[in-house]
Amino acid sequence: MGRVVGYLAMSLDGFIAGPNDELSWLERPRESGLPLAVEAWAATRPDGLEFDDFLSTIGCIVMGRRTYDVVAGFDGPWPYGDTPLLVVTSRPLETAHASVEASGGDVAEVIDRAKALAGDRDVYVDGGATIRSVLSEKLLDHLVLTIQPTALGAGIPLFAGLAVPAEFAVEKVERWGPGFVQLHLTARAA
Repeated sequence: MGRVVGYLAMSLDGFIAGPNDELSWLERPRESGLPLAVEAWAATRPDGLEFDDFLSTIGCIVMGRRTYDVVAGFDGPWPYGDTPLLVVTSRPLETAHASVEASGGDVAEVIDRAKALAGDRDVYVDGGATIRSVLSEKLLDHLVLTIQPTALGAGIPLFAGLAVPAEFAVEKVERWGPGFVQLHLTARAA
């Protein structure tokens, strides 16, 4: 059976999106003129885990409603193909890709269903509140955080509001893209 994993980008001060769910800070030119990396880190070969490579290991996705609404509003093709996606919500989905279904109830039940759908592949969990719920239930196995060296000051937090403290073990630290830092963390003892 696969793992339950998270893969998210985060600002230096712990936000996964701006106050209005905006993600433009991940790609827009920096106002300060500072590069994302300097000296030795800038010369380091980017070897972090790319999203498409990560997604190729996934058998099912569990996503919070807020995150789903943001992703559903993106231009272009559906980014997850035919991979089953369970949206943690109590509200009906107005329109959805054929692989998407609303899934209410206890987060542990949703993860169990996702594991059954994923078979021997991994379950990808996305969204701040959903990650916090899965962490609080001690169901997350692995977390990949790609950190951009920008402090937003406000936004949608990843860890603020955890019901219980979460501890991680560092597996590795890599450079991703033009200078982001990617942390690979184990969230549960094997």
